Parts: sequence; structure tokens; C-alpha cells
Amino acid sequence: MKTFTIWYMRPHWFADGIFGAAPDIAALERTHVRLKTLTMPATATLDDVHAAMQGENWSPNGEARELIASVDLTHTSMSTGDVIVDNAGIAHLVESLGFKSLGPVPA
Repeated sequence: MKTFTIWYMRPHWFADGIFGAAPDIAALERTHVRLKTLTMPATATLDDVHAAMQGENWSPNGEARELIASVDLTHTSMSTGDVIVDNAGIAHLVESLGFKSLGPVPA
């Protein structure tokens, strides 16, 4: 099994993130909220994580609304500008087509 930490953009960063700005991974909490940890099969790819984090997959009946609201977020589906940290501690920025490695998250 692999674990992935999901970071969604805070509303104040959304416009920057959706247009491709890369966050400072040393201070990710300034621009993103750690939303959840996702456990997936060992063969899971970043594309699999992205698909799993679409609202119709992880919140088909609005299950995530309370979680999203509790951390002051406004989007349920993973979007361009959100970040996935893999089980090796490497941050990946979701881009409009694919992912961009941001490198290891500082301890």
C-alpha cells in the first residue's frame, strides 16, 4: 500500500494556483490545507490519486461537505494548483496536464 497526503489550496491562493503558481513547499501550510491522507494500492499513480480525489468519486453524495467547510476550503474536487505528497515525501503540483515535482518536503 502507498499513502499520499492531499493538500488543497486555500481560497486566497486559488487564483494563483489555478493559473500555475507553484507554492513554497517549505511553507505549504500558508497556501494550502492538509486535507487528508489517502491509502491506495502499491501500484497507484498520481493520476490514480487525482481520479480518486474528484468529488464524484470521494464525495458522490456530498459526504465531504462538512470536512471541506471545517477547514475553510471551497472546492471538493482536486484542482490545478493542489499538491500531492507521495509516501517518499516528494511534493507534486497538480498542473492542467499532469504533475510537476516540487521536490522533497522539508522535515
